[in-house]
Amino acid sequence: MGVGMKSLSFLFLLLCTASCTTIYTARGAYYRIRPGDTLASVAGRHHVELQDLAEINNIENSKELKVGQNLYIPGATVSSFDRIIQRERRRSKNKKERTPWKHSKPSPSSETSQKAVIETDRGRFTWPIHGTISSLYGMRNGRRHDGIDIAARSGTPITAAADGEVVYSKRMRGYGNLVLLKHTDDFFTVYAHNSVNLVKQGAKIRKGQVVAKVGRTGRATGPHLHFEVREGTRPRNPLFFLPKTRYAGKNEGGPKDGIVEDENP
Repeated sequence: MGVGMKSLSFLFLLLCTASCTTIYTARGAYYRIRPGDTLASVAGRHHVELQDLAEINNIENSKELKVGQNLYIPGATVSSFDRIIQRERRRSKNKKERTPWKHSKPSPSSETSQKAVIETDRGRFTWPIHGTISSLYGMRNGRRHDGIDIAARSGTPITAAADGEVVYSKRMRGYGNLVLLKHTDDFFTVYAHNSVNLVKQGAKIRKGQVVAKVGRTGRATGPHLHFEVREGTRPRNPLFFLPKTRYAGKNEGGPKDGIVEDENP
């Protein structure tokens, strides 16, 4: 008898794991860095923006790339906030022209000529809470995590990362009690799993004002803040917008000793 389809599939996966540079799975695509690769060349080869590739892989310095390292190749994802943000855009009466970041645009020649310029905007937002980072932005257990998790005691005050307006303040599936703030330049911040929200939709908020308290509502294994930054409906890496001198410390080894994270998101 000939080789069955399952055997062929296993053989292909085995060969690809050993030799292919780009592996496609049900959860997305991963690229293994080869000698001579740069962040710009990988971005150009896969037709993605360099900035997106850097943020989702938590790379702030293109020199951090190492041969054999796997990079997640980002693609379009459905956002839980698309409907809310799009509605807010239509409602807004202040139609000031956006001033988005100038991202590097991949081009046919980008593999050799594009410079790996990774942008950060450290002064845009402030840390919303004291605590320990228990989970980073990017890929986690094979799934996208569109924010950072900051572990803290239940009831700890959560403050607004910048001046803004409350466009959503109630429960959302998976996120539990959630506050969504709109800021200038079409930026939004998300504060989720709160024990209680302390602001109402439509309220004008000042940077540093308490908007909620830490909890574990929604799909969460313990008390923490799930914090997101979005440019329009597009998720961004919060660490690229928060000061280097930070209230929250990074837990390099992952969750430990009571440090928790959300199950999903």
